[in-house]
Amino acid sequence: MDFTSLLRCPASGSPLTLDGDALVNASGQRYPIVNGIPRLLTPTKDAQEEALREKMQRFYEQHTFPGYDGIDSPGVLIEKARRSQFGRWLDEAISPFATVLEVGCGTGQMTNFLSLVSTRTLIGVDMSIASLTLGDAFACKHHMQNVHFLQGNIFALPIGQNCVDVLICSGVLHHTPDPQGGYRELLKRVKPGGTIVIGLYNTYARIPLGLRKVLFHCTGGAFRWIDYHMRRRDVDASKKEIWYADQYFNPHESWHSVDEVLKWFDSSGVKFLSGVPAIAESLPEDAKVGTRLFLPHPRGTPAGHVLRQLQWMFTIGKEGGLFVLVGKKAI
Repeated sequence: MDFTSLLRCPASGSPLTLDGDALVNASGQRYPIVNGIPRLLTPTKDAQEEALREKMQRFYEQHTFPGYDGIDSPGVLIEKARRSQFGRWLDEAISPFATVLEVGCGTGQMTNFLSLVSTRTLIGVDMSIASLTLGDAFACKHHMQNVHFLQGNIFALPIGQNCVDVLICSGVLHHTPDPQGGYRELLKRVKPGGTIVIGLYNTYARIPLGLRKVLFHCTGGAFRWIDYHMRRRDVDASKKEIWYADQYFNPHESWHSVDEVLKWFDSSGVKFLSGVPAIAESLPEDAKVGTRLFLPHPRGTPAGHVLRQLQWMFTIGKEGGLFVLVGKKAI
């Protein structure tokens, strides 16, 4: 697939054409390509929201999350992604011929991992050039021709509407000034019948980290060992510092419940498929997630969701309280 055919001017929405070291829209406006990365970032229209976006960009230019701790080959990337389970489940669920867009890709570990199936087309979008540079360098080093990184803004995405089979945005929307508005912008890029994967901080599961955050801020981080991630032996020191900054000193974040995000789905015609962790009180054996990530699972009840989320305080809460919901866009 011609990668540039998927791109659109973030200001006007018009097609872009390649002209030397730049992408050009119909009126002649040029967007430079610097070191292989198209610079398609435009300001958010609302001045207050733009001020927050700039603050977040400065933060992630300094803290390149999640980083590449010892990942120096595709084999190591495969092993790391598969240990996380979620990466393996995504890889198994996504068609080998899909066009996949990851928005807020950070340093591009997931984007690069999914692109190891060479028949897919992968696009990673982020506003941090420092992060994108790491992801692009890994792809170039290992001659991964089907993956493309570009700089962009969720609220002015430089991607055409209804053009990707799968859109992934995990750990990003809760750092924006309007998470639901950002979700709606993302959904516009998904083909009818395509899949959207959204990961957010959970209102309940985030409570333990919130308490630790208060403690760390009051004590100058004297008890950082209380955080499970900081005690892990399979993560190097530099990545632990990136995690610590991202989780405890991030300039902006919001917390969200399962039922809140399900309402986003319902109001936009998206059919719920699955959750990670599962959101129903119990699952029949044939509805386990695994390779069925993109197949319908029991939705459960609001009361059951509260019980599940309270349990998450003691499970996913130790890793930041991020939950994922998967939905299918209406045809």
